[in-house]
Amino acid sequence: MPNKPLDNLLGEPGRIPGLDVARGIAVLGMFTAHVGVTSDDASTLAGWLSLAHGRSSILFATVAGVSLALVTGRSEPLLGRALADARARLLVRVVLLLALAAVLDLLGTRVFLILGFYAAYFVLALPFLRWPPARLAGLAAAVAVVGPVLVLYGPELLARGGFRLPRDGSGAVTDFLLTGHYPALVWMAYVFAGLAVGRCDLRSPVLRLSLVAGGLGLAVVCSALSAALVPDTASLEYSLTLSSSQEAGTQLAWDDPWPPSAALWLASAHSDSVLEAFGSGGFALGVLGLCLSVGRIGSRVLAPLAAVGALALTVYSAQIVAIWWWTRTYWDLLDPATNVPLGTITLVTLAAATAWRAFLGRGPLERLFAWVARATVPGAVRATRSPEPS
Repeated sequence: MPNKPLDNLLGEPGRIPGLDVARGIAVLGMFTAHVGVTSDDASTLAGWLSLAHGRSSILFATVAGVSLALVTGRSEPLLGRALADARARLLVRVVLLLALAAVLDLLGTRVFLILGFYAAYFVLALPFLRWPPARLAGLAAAVAVVGPVLVLYGPELLARGGFRLPRDGSGAVTDFLLTGHYPALVWMAYVFAGLAVGRCDLRSPVLRLSLVAGGLGLAVVCSALSAALVPDTASLEYSLTLSSSQEAGTQLAWDDPWPPSAALWLASAHSDSVLEAFGSGGFALGVLGLCLSVGRIGSRVLAPLAAVGALALTVYSAQIVAIWWWTRTYWDLLDPATNVPLGTITLVTLAAATAWRAFLGRGPLERLFAWVARATVPGAVRATRSPEPS
């Protein structure tokens, strides 16, 4: 006798539970980065929670790349009209994501929203959807090397050349690419890496083992290199704020202090350095490999986490609304004294997402986005029963 709630929790045919688990980890990691109390002491829970800073949003971007591969043919990219329709649906989602980001931004929660940048990543990935895995991996590595240099020195060159850095929506493209909190010139490395993984056989044990060993190994090596090359991270980060044209707010002369090149070897969260790109990118691939390795039993045990991942767009948006409402009504949820609020919001999210997926299936925003995309591009061809990115 079929068990509809259980069937819903395990996902529709063609959906990959491990990918939902990875996305769920990313979303809950962003919860931790937003409302968690963290520290540098690795012997405490707060120290372990600090792993969420930067890495959770990078995992989110990496999983986005895998999802792009899934909806455009998996290991064999779509061709012709089918690919054109898939690209058109992605562009519809881009518009919807931008609209959603605009609404959430009006709440003024002080959270750096990733959804607008997420939309930009989809657009930038469109020309590369037919590339094979090896070329995509090479492109990801090239962006991880060159992008941090451009993001570190690009704004300085513009400021010294007499150009105005973005201060409003008129500079949205520059902000998305170069000066924003999630600059695409670095973050596309994670999307391309995920796209490369998605173009492989995700059932392959060799692929999964390579992701775990190679990704986590790369993270350890980059962390050790950063510690050796930048022994005084705090002083360097402080000097960066002093030399930053974005902080100065005035036109700089060519002989004014430039950001030290040592900034490229930082591994701290949101430093957008070479070693963060490779280290945190490797960490994301390692976590992805572990999540893809969950078997039949694992998919049942981790069903609540997978439910959060399947409803990621809804859960992420609800989190922003909850932070806004709680801060207005009670106290600033972004500055908690303990991790009790984090534990509460995490447990409520796991329970609510599990119940919703079990009894109602897809999340409300996921359902809305899918309906609008199908209605706008009715001739679109599904990519071998692949799930749509959520």
